[in-house]
Amino acid sequence: MNTMLTQLPVLTKTAVLAVVPLLLTLAVIQVLIKPARRIGLVDRPGGRKEHDGEIPLIGGLGMAIALILSVQLAEPQTLIGLNVLGGIALLVVVGVLDDFLDIRAKTKLLVQAIAAMLIVLPSGVYITHVGDILGIGNISLGPLALPFTVFAVVGLINAVNMADGADGLAAGLTSTTVVWFIACALVVGNQSMALDLVILLAVTVGFLCYNMRTPLRHKAAVFMGDAGSMMLGALLAWFAIQLPHSSTALPPPPPFAILWMLGLPVLDTVVLMIRRMLQGRSPFSAGRDHMHHIWMHAGFSPGETTLLLMLLNALIGLVGFAGWRSGVPEWALALGYVGLFAIQASITQHAWVVSKWLKRHHCARTPQ
Repeated sequence: MNTMLTQLPVLTKTAVLAVVPLLLTLAVIQVLIKPARRIGLVDRPGGRKEHDGEIPLIGGLGMAIALILSVQLAEPQTLIGLNVLGGIALLVVVGVLDDFLDIRAKTKLLVQAIAAMLIVLPSGVYITHVGDILGIGNISLGPLALPFTVFAVVGLINAVNMADGADGLAAGLTSTTVVWFIACALVVGNQSMALDLVILLAVTVGFLCYNMRTPLRHKAAVFMGDAGSMMLGALLAWFAIQLPHSSTALPPPPPFAILWMLGLPVLDTVVLMIRRMLQGRSPFSAGRDHMHHIWMHAGFSPGETTLLLMLLNALIGLVGFAGWRSGVPEWALALGYVGLFAIQASITQHAWVVSKWLKRHHCARTPQ
């Protein structure tokens, strides 16, 4: 099958690597739903959890199985090696155990760091610089490159995990970022990376078919759990690290263009972590002050909130992609990102006021 696939035209191969992972994800999740209910791998309402009924927590496991099988189909062109699959497998196993046993935050953080090193070290590709943000050439990280890269991977794992607060949100935000990453890979002519990203997008869309609210389904059929959110965060981080090294012919996207494309999860998480530390709280402590909470407090449904934030995330990513392609200086992209960060911090600081303003305008547009 692999040999046959390598001989197919590019468009046909892309179609196969989009359809097969999608169908695999749909099938695997469907198969896992009943066993999950039997063994109690479900999310029960209570506390901060406001959903109705017991929802199977197997979306992440289903996505991981479908992704691993699909990557084998893409051989030998895939860039996703055994080290990446091993790191993902570790995160998924611990994520499933966490959904069962509620593992301590420090233990999860240690596992995330181990998984990050497993993903990063064998490749030898690190975040070596932060770009030409001062107009004097790339600012090198030198010996800090490896620890900074591991820190960045762990940070993005937690950013996607914290974004998993409304049906379809973490997967939806991931999918918009992946679309921009696919565009980058195509521009620089890295077909293998583009195909890997298509697989990730297809797997994510397959999960959204079960998780995202639609007019035909008013609640999620499954949740991704920590297994899914940590896996998506790790994969986004790996591709983000690879992108600046993805081309030898054309200038690849610089670090701050990639930060723009990563969008809301990074902005929201960094702002909230800083805010919580300034308040003397753990940066990983739970709260109801995330971006999606502001919209839902304003009266938007979880489905509306997810769609609106996906659109906003896509627009933020567009700035990074268009800035890179149009030759905007890296210092300007960095300065713009600092401005965006300040806006996000202000929104979070005045969340109640912003929520009331959104509610007033939302109610004015909603038929009574």
